[in-house]
Amino acid sequence: MEWFGGVSRATGTPSVRPISPSWVHELPCGELWTVGPGAGYAVTVAKVGLLSGAVLGSHAVSTDQLSMWLSGDRRSGPPPWPGTYTVMVIDPEGMTVFADPAHALPLHFSEVEGSVVWASSSRALSGLTGTGVDPAWVSGLLVNPMGAYGRERSAFLGVRTVPPGHYLEVRKGMRVELGRWWVSPPSTPLAQASQVFRTALEEAVAVRSAQAEHLSCDLSGGLDSTTLCLLAERRTTEPRSLTAWTVHPASRDHGGDLDYAREAARDRSGMKHTLVPLTEAELPYSGLGRVPPTDEPAPSTITGARHMFAYKRIHAAGSTLHLTGDGGDALLMQSPELTLRLAGRGRLFRALRDLHGWAKLDRKSTLRLLPRLFQAGSAPCSERLTPKARDMALAIPSPRVLDMLGRDAELFALQGIGRTAHSDTQFAAFHGVRLEAPFLDRSVVEAALSFRVGDRGSPWSYKPQLTRAMRDLLPMTVAQRRTKGGTDADHHLGSRAHLPQVRDLLVEGWLAGHGLIDLAVLDRELCAAASGKDTPWGLLEPVVSAEVWARAVEANPSPAWSRIPAEQEAVG
Repeated sequence: MEWFGGVSRATGTPSVRPISPSWVHELPCGELWTVGPGAGYAVTVAKVGLLSGAVLGSHAVSTDQLSMWLSGDRRSGPPPWPGTYTVMVIDPEGMTVFADPAHALPLHFSEVEGSVVWASSSRALSGLTGTGVDPAWVSGLLVNPMGAYGRERSAFLGVRTVPPGHYLEVRKGMRVELGRWWVSPPSTPLAQASQVFRTALEEAVAVRSAQAEHLSCDLSGGLDSTTLCLLAERRTTEPRSLTAWTVHPASRDHGGDLDYAREAARDRSGMKHTLVPLTEAELPYSGLGRVPPTDEPAPSTITGARHMFAYKRIHAAGSTLHLTGDGGDALLMQSPELTLRLAGRGRLFRALRDLHGWAKLDRKSTLRLLPRLFQAGSAPCSERLTPKARDMALAIPSPRVLDMLGRDAELFALQGIGRTAHSDTQFAAFHGVRLEAPFLDRSVVEAALSFRVGDRGSPWSYKPQLTRAMRDLLPMTVAQRRTKGGTDADHHLGSRAHLPQVRDLLVEGWLAGHGLIDLAVLDRELCAAASGKDTPWGLLEPVVSAEVWARAVEANPSPAWSRIPAEQEAVG
C-alpha cells in the first residue's frame, strides 16, 4: 500500500516512523515520509526563510512555484494547482496541513505519545494506535451510504479525519486545531464557466500524461470517461502510448455502451482501443473473498471480480497510470436536491418546474418526492439495521437542510465522494494499477462549481457543463446521450448466483457480531433481490460491502511502526 504522512513532535522527545519508508525528510520538530513500493507520489519541498513547505501527491508543482506561494499571502490556502495533492507548511509556531475540498486525498491524524501523526491512510494510522474498526462509523455508513456523516471521524477508532477543505494545525505544546480554509468559487456566466472548466480538465489530464510512459483509461462510452480519453489522446505522442479499455458482456459484441465506446475511439490514431469481455465469473458478488483491505469499503467491492479481472489485463499491458471518470457523476449530474438550491436563490418557478420533472422521472408524485429533499442526503433508517446501529448513527452529526442551502452546500455535497474514490484507488493499487480520477482535482471541482446553479442541468439536460465545454471534442452521438448504461440486471443475476455465499458471509459475520444488522430482515431483502424484484441497491449493497471490508481489514495486519529516540532520527 502506498501512502504518505508526517509527524510533529515536541523538541527533544522520541518520535515514531513507519517501518521501511521509501523516503524520509527531516523537518524542524518532525519528519515527512512516503511509504510503498512504487514512486507514485511526486514530492516537492522548498524553504523560504523560516518557512518550509512540501507538496505530496500527483502534481507537477515546481520548487519555484511552491517557494513563490510560501513567500506570499498563505491565509487563503494553496493555489489551485492541477493534480491531487496535500500541502504542508512548517513555520516557527508549528505545522499546518491542508486537506483538499473533494477529499481525493483524505487526511487523517492521531495524537500518540506526545506527538501528532498525520497520514493519507487511516488504516496506516490504525497500526500505530493499535485500534480496530469503529462500529459507530460503520453504522453511519449503513444509514447514509452517500458519506455525509462523521466529518471528523475515520473508519478506525482513535484516528480522526481532517474534513474536506479544512486544515490541520499543530502549534507549540502539540495544540491541535481544525479550521476551514477552502471557499466555494463565485458563480460566473455560462461561457466563462465553460472555458474555465475545459482548461481545468485539460490541465488535469496533462499532469497525468506527463507522468506516464504508458497511459491508460476507462472508455465506457459515457461522457466522463470519453472526455478524459479524448483529451489524453490529443496529448499522446511517441514514444508514449495510450490504451483505452472497455468492459462488456462476453455474450454481446455490439449495442449499448459498447457502440458508444467504439464511436469515440474511431479514427483515433494515438489511442489503442482494447475490449475486455466479461463472463459469469465476473458477475457482481463474485470474488468477495479476494477484496483487499482499504481505508473504508470501496465502491468497487460488489463488482470486485470485474475490476480485478480488468486490472490484471491493464497491469499486464504495461500501464503506468490509469485514468478513471470516477467523480464525474457526483460532480456534474444533477438530482432533485438541486431544486432546494434553486428555491434558495429565489428561482421558485424553475424549482417547481424541475421538481415536477424529477418526480416524473422517478415515477412518483411531486408530493411523494418532497420528503426525500428534506432528508439532506440521509437515507431512511431500514429495518435491516438494529436499533443499536441506528442509535449510534444518529449520534454522528450530519448536514441539515439549512446547511444544504447555505454557503457550506458545496462542501457538504462533495463530502464522501473523493474519500470513497480514494478507497477504489487503494483497491486498484493492490492489483498493480495506479488509478487516478481527474474529475476530483481541486481545480476541476472549483471550475465545475463556478457554473451558476441554473446552468448545471435539469431533468431534461444531462451534464450540460461537459457537453458545452467539450463540444468540439466529443462525438455527436456521445454528446447527445441522456442516460447511462444500466447494470441492475447484472446485479440481480449476481445476487442470485451467489446468494448462498453472501448469506454465509453475513451469518456470524463482523456486522452481526457487533449487533448492527437484523439477519432475518436482511435475508428477506437479499432473497427479494435475487428473485429480480425492484431493489434499492444503494442501500442494500453497502451492507455487504461493509462486511467484506471489515473482514479484509481484520484478516490483514495494518502497516507497522517503530518508536525511535530523537537522536536517531535520519536527515533526508
